[in-house]
Amino acid sequence: MGKEELRVGFVGAGNIVRERHVPGLRKIPGVRLAGVANRSRGSSERAAAEFDIERVYPSWEELVRSDEIDAVFIGTWPYMHCPVTLAALESGKHVFCQARMCMDYDEARQMLLASQQSEKVTMLCPPPVGLAGDYWMRDLLAGGFVGEPRSIQLRAMAPTLLDPDAPLHWRQDRSLSGYNTLTVGIYAEVIHRWFGYAARVTSATRVFTTRRPLQDGSGMAEVTVPDAVFAAVEMESGALASMQWSGVAAFPEPSVLEVHGSEGTLRYLLDEDQILGGRVGDGSLRPLPIPPDKVRHWTVEEDFVAAIREGRPASPSFYDGLKYMEFTEAVIRSGEERRSILLPLEAS
Repeated sequence: MGKEELRVGFVGAGNIVRERHVPGLRKIPGVRLAGVANRSRGSSERAAAEFDIERVYPSWEELVRSDEIDAVFIGTWPYMHCPVTLAALESGKHVFCQARMCMDYDEARQMLLASQQSEKVTMLCPPPVGLAGDYWMRDLLAGGFVGEPRSIQLRAMAPTLLDPDAPLHWRQDRSLSGYNTLTVGIYAEVIHRWFGYAARVTSATRVFTTRRPLQDGSGMAEVTVPDAVFAAVEMESGALASMQWSGVAAFPEPSVLEVHGSEGTLRYLLDEDQILGGRVGDGSLRPLPIPPDKVRHWTVEEDFVAAIREGRPASPSFYDGLKYMEFTEAVIRSGEERRSILLPLEAS
């Protein structure tokens, strides 16, 4: 495709589209913000006026079929990700999909298969968690800093769901979010990058506030998406992992990911992008600052456009998304069904 013009259409123009994707795309020469289809005509017109998007489409279906669009950015809630992706690929469009990938593992498989049958570029939005230290962590692990990883521990606690009177958020509505729960998928993606995939998941989940008021005040809704998740995970590598997520922690410590191996330990303070490490025989952990040339910056929009124009690999790929959707579903199903879940899910 070279450096020719790329016409981008947005299906959904929520916060991350407004805060990151639109500004990122506007910096790239030859990229046009050609269309938008939001949940309502009014919100579409407001987004178009705010960001100088050229055309408002009456529906997302018309946008993805349009000959005036080359690439579709999907910024909706997860329940729309699969149908929009399948329609866009069928219409010959490149697809960038907001995280989380979709509702469940089955939808992820459909999306991956459609991408494999298409010549168009597909890419998912990466999580910002752990992004700055990604390259440095990979180097430390590949260089044998911890030796053989044996124990992985994750704690991601927050107070976001503590108020029982707070209205139902769309992330707590399974009809909109599917199996996506808390930050399970986000951290699964990070752990997969550094430590590989899981082989077995055994989890406990709990909904502490079982009913919440609807956003419009029209009544109450049952809550089925867990407020807290604890998981014991056996990794394909043989390492064991303990993972904890909570939205009902009143005074949480900062999120941390820690790995203990045969030769040492690495501790990543994720909220601060600080990495500590120590080798066997050291007296204590010491800071391991991320070298300036190893800091991974947010280049998401540039990466997607480069994949289209120059044929570079697009990452995270739909396969990456399939694996974190598989893990997320396994974690929640294990808690609901009160049994261990083998991975890949076909093994269950």
